[in-house]
Amino acid sequence: MAQKLRVLLCSLLAGLLLLSGCASIPRSSSVQQIEAGTEDGGGESYSYAAEGPSDGADARAIVEGFVEAGRSVAEDYAVAREYMTAELKNSWRGDTQTLIYEAFNVVNGADANQYTIQLEITGEVDAQGVRTNYASHSTRAVDIKVAKVDDQWRIIDAPDGTMLEASTFTKIFAAQTLYFYDASYAYLVPDVRWFTSGSGTATSMVEALLKGPAPYLQNAVVSAFSSASQLVRSAVPVRDREATIDLNSDSFADTTDQTLLLMKQQLEASLTSLSSVDSVKMLREENDVNLASNESSIEPAEINPSTQDTLVGISDQDLVYVKGRSIIPVGGLPDVSAYDPRDPAMSPVGNSYAFLNGRRTQLLRIDDSGKLRLALSGKDLIQPSMDLAGWTWTADNGAKTPIMAIPADTETKGEARPIDVAWLEGANIDSLRISRDGARALIVATDGNSTAVYIAGIIRDAEGVPRGLSDSPMRLYPEVPVNTALWDSDSSIIVAALDDSEAVEAAQMTFEGGSEHLQLLLGMVGIATGVGERREVYAETNEKLYTRVGNSWHELDDFAQDVAYPG
Repeated sequence: MAQKLRVLLCSLLAGLLLLSGCASIPRSSSVQQIEAGTEDGGGESYSYAAEGPSDGADARAIVEGFVEAGRSVAEDYAVAREYMTAELKNSWRGDTQTLIYEAFNVVNGADANQYTIQLEITGEVDAQGVRTNYASHSTRAVDIKVAKVDDQWRIIDAPDGTMLEASTFTKIFAAQTLYFYDASYAYLVPDVRWFTSGSGTATSMVEALLKGPAPYLQNAVVSAFSSASQLVRSAVPVRDREATIDLNSDSFADTTDQTLLLMKQQLEASLTSLSSVDSVKMLREENDVNLASNESSIEPAEINPSTQDTLVGISDQDLVYVKGRSIIPVGGLPDVSAYDPRDPAMSPVGNSYAFLNGRRTQLLRIDDSGKLRLALSGKDLIQPSMDLAGWTWTADNGAKTPIMAIPADTETKGEARPIDVAWLEGANIDSLRISRDGARALIVATDGNSTAVYIAGIIRDAEGVPRGLSDSPMRLYPEVPVNTALWDSDSSIIVAALDDSEAVEAAQMTFEGGSEHLQLLLGMVGIATGVGERREVYAETNEKLYTRVGNSWHELDDFAQDVAYPG
């Protein structure tokens, strides 16, 4: 998919002269099981059959039937509305929230004619497709009130939204990726959402894109669209594999050619993940949108940019490169053996390095000219990570504010900056890695007996200086124990609980929810993976270095420790 997107984005420069849902649906109550259509670019739509209320059904059966009816999305949840009074069915909205459950039970509520739906939930999806996952055995209670109308029990009060059993959810909803820009507009940052599959998918995606990024990315990424941007009508028709996005006039206030090209690029990157869309066309209230100059162009933004395929490591108290099955000394560097170097990092661009001393009380940095300097002193530092803007990140678990960002140029940017993160207060930072696009931090943190994996947007000022992390991180729930996490792509990670005496099982996790377990390795104390195609995964024990071949670990002839890809 990445190759397809890159081709489409590059074509935007070549010949671009003309810049180029969920519509209201009647609420009749016929049940449809499968409906197909690509007018809106979503492909096949699934709506599972559900029964309306039986004549004379008791109150509990009405509530249970309402839950089951959530799987029929046809005609704006028409079957679910049959369980309601006329007044409620006209005000209730089924698309504002979807609770994903493993099991449910209906019990008597606190008041007469009130019932409580007890759910064991795994997650929920909001109106913009943002999915929040929950730990196993999480629960949620939903209160429903009923009354007799014409001698039939009906629901008179229920919260907006539906409830779907987990296996049904994955058939009705599908993960789609929206894209926003990093602050430099050089990279497109993925924002995975969940929408019902079918003819309204493209509309849902565009409407969500115009409303901005998910909470964990807010203030960390930017959109080419202003907050005033809206579709003229809630529809994105697709004809001949071209999606037409008709926007209101406010969308184009004070836009330049560059802005228009960025808008189109953002839409095209997001919508071409749909099998029926190859290109997009923007309209301004049904009128064509033209560039002021035929010479206008932009540099295509990168999606999932690759890291270098050369790793850095430690061998004989010196920095070395690991490439394929070869160990090569890094030339032109000062002697660092006196520091007992550990946990090196290499910049994604250029030739600068960072490493810890053996006691993990000092972080040292080597710049592009080969000059060595002490960048940070601490009590309990963790492996550093270097971002595209030249900042080196680490955490000092002996400090009140553990996360630290150190600039490459201390003369103009100042010394190390503590990054205060309220939601990490009191936690021990086990692992910290910055994404290849520089917009996100991947964090493993332990608070008491609980270890969590988070992804948070990095908030920077206009000069690119890190000022904080987003207030609402995305939390992931690995299927394996964890004390370290690495970026495997721009939307997947590898996690593991490194241990020098136990068999360690690493796992790859995607933001869409997939997981693949790697082969067990006894005494795994390190793991390295890089972003991009054909990047090998390395693992190490205290005495051996391995590469992953298929799902097996193959020992290398030479050994280097603490190997890490750039970043």
